[in-house]
Amino acid sequence: MFIYDSKKAAFYQMSREELFQYTNGRFLSDDKFQISKRYVHFNIEELCDVIANISPVKSSVSKIEKMEGGFSKALLITTEDASEYIVKIPCPNAGRPMYCTASEVAVLRFIRNHTTIPVPKVLAWSSDASNPIGAEYIIMEKVPGVQVFKKWDDMGEYNRLSLIKRLTQWERELSEVPFPAYGSLYYRSALKETERIPLDSSIDSKGEFCIGPSCEPSWLLQSLPDFQCGPLRTLREMGESLIDRSTFKVNQRTNTQCPSFLRGSTEVHLSLLHMAKIALPAIADSPKFSDKAQPILWHTDLLMGNIFVSENDPGTVTGIIDWQNTVVNPTFLQVRWPIFLTSPEEYQEGQVMPGLPADFEELDEGDKEMALYNKAQATWTKAYEVASFLNNRKAWQGMQITPELKEIFRRCGETWDEGLIPLREVLIEIFLNQEDLGLASESSRLSFTEEQIAQHKQEFAIYEEWHDMRKFAKEMLDTDDEGWVSPERELDKLKSRNKMLFEYYVTKTQKSFDEVKSMWPFPLDT
Repeated sequence: MFIYDSKKAAFYQMSREELFQYTNGRFLSDDKFQISKRYVHFNIEELCDVIANISPVKSSVSKIEKMEGGFSKALLITTEDASEYIVKIPCPNAGRPMYCTASEVAVLRFIRNHTTIPVPKVLAWSSDASNPIGAEYIIMEKVPGVQVFKKWDDMGEYNRLSLIKRLTQWERELSEVPFPAYGSLYYRSALKETERIPLDSSIDSKGEFCIGPSCEPSWLLQSLPDFQCGPLRTLREMGESLIDRSTFKVNQRTNTQCPSFLRGSTEVHLSLLHMAKIALPAIADSPKFSDKAQPILWHTDLLMGNIFVSENDPGTVTGIIDWQNTVVNPTFLQVRWPIFLTSPEEYQEGQVMPGLPADFEELDEGDKEMALYNKAQATWTKAYEVASFLNNRKAWQGMQITPELKEIFRRCGETWDEGLIPLREVLIEIFLNQEDLGLASESSRLSFTEEQIAQHKQEFAIYEEWHDMRKFAKEMLDTDDEGWVSPERELDKLKSRNKMLFEYYVTKTQKSFDEVKSMWPFPLDT
C-alpha cells in the first residue's frame, strides 16, 4: 500500500506517523499546540478493511493520498479496482466529539433527499471514536470534476454568471425548509430525546431528522452544559445562550491571547454581558427581524475550493463539499456573500452597475489592470446580489438587516475571544438609535452616560488601530489569525519577517515600543 502527501513533491511517500500528524504547515503562534490540535491517530488496517468491503466485489486498498485540512484529515483512497473514496477524520479542533460527525452526515443525507444540490454520498460513517478504526470517520464518494478555481479564468463569463445564478437557486431551496429551531441537524437516532426537536412531518415524513445542539467549534468547551448550545426555539433563547457562553468562558479563565485593553477586568466584562442580557428581549422581539429570523441551513464557507465543476463543461456544477459544522441559525446571521464573491472596496449595492474609474485612460498599465480586475470582481458580486434578489428574496432581505441588530448576536458570544469593546460599540449604537431601530423608548433598558460614551470612543479608536495592525501584519506575512505558514515557506524566515514588520510599524506610529508590542498579533521571539 502506497501512502503519500498530495501537497508535497509528486509521490512523496509518507510514514504512517506522518499520516496522523499535521504536515500542511506551521504556525507563528503556539506552533506545537496548533499542531497538536490537528493530530489524529487511527488504525489504518481497519480503515482499509472498511473501504475494501464497501464495494460489492471486495477490493483491497492500493493507495492513500493525504489531503490535509485545517479541521479534518482528508484522505483520497484508491482500491485495486481503481475505485476512489474520500475519507474525513475530524481533528480535535473540529468541534464537539460525536456531534460534529453525526451532524455532517445528517446534513449531507438531508440535502440529497430534500434539495437538488449536488453533495457527496455518504457510504459509511461512525461518530463513535471507540470503533475498531479508533477515530470518528466519514467515507464518501469522490465528487467528479475539478475545483472551480482551476477553471474560473478560462470558463468564460457566461458560465461564470450561470454558476452564480445557480448558487442562488440552490440557496433558495435551503431557505425554504422550515426548521423548528436553531442548532444543528442530526438523525433522530443519534441523540437523546431530551436534546432534540423533531422536524415537521410535512418536511420529514419518515421522522428521520431532528434539530439538536450546535456543533460549531465555538461550543468546544469543557464542562459546558449541553442545553446551552441548543436546540433553541426563539431568537431570545439563542442570544441568551451566546451571552451565557461568554459569561462561562470569562469566569473560567483569562484569555491571555487577547490584549488586556480589549478584555478589560473580569468585573467590567461580566457587567457588560449582564447589560446585554437585560437588553436582549426587546431587541430580539424587534419587528425589524420579522420573518428574517427564520431558522435556515446554509453553507457559510463557499470557497472556490469547495465547488466542483465538470472538467469538460465548467458551467455544470458537479458537487459542493465541506459541510462540516454547518448549523441551523437565523436567516439574517446565515446569509452572506460567498467568500469568492465578497464585495470589493467601494462596491455599491443596489441599482449601481460596476464601472471603471473616470480617469481610467490616464492610468498606467499596472493600475489599468487592477481597475479591470476590480470591475470584474464587482460584476460577479453584483450578479450574486441581483440573482439573490430575483431568486431568493428572503435571503436578500436578510442581508438588509440593520447592522447593529445583526451584530449584537455575533458579538455577544465572542467577547472572550475578541474582547468587550466590539459588543459595547454595538450596545451604544443601539442605545443612541433606539427609535430608528424600531425599539420603544426605554424598552432596551440600556443606559450610557455622555462620559461613558466619550471614554468608549477613545477605547474604540485604539481597538480600530489594533484591528488595522492585525490586518496589516496578516497581509504582509500572508497568514491568518493563527499565523499559519504554508509548508513551502520556512517558519524561521517568517518569524524574522514578523519581527522586521513590527520594528517598521513602530517607526510609523506615535505609540511607544511597549504599546505596539502589547498589541502586535504574533509573538516576536525568533
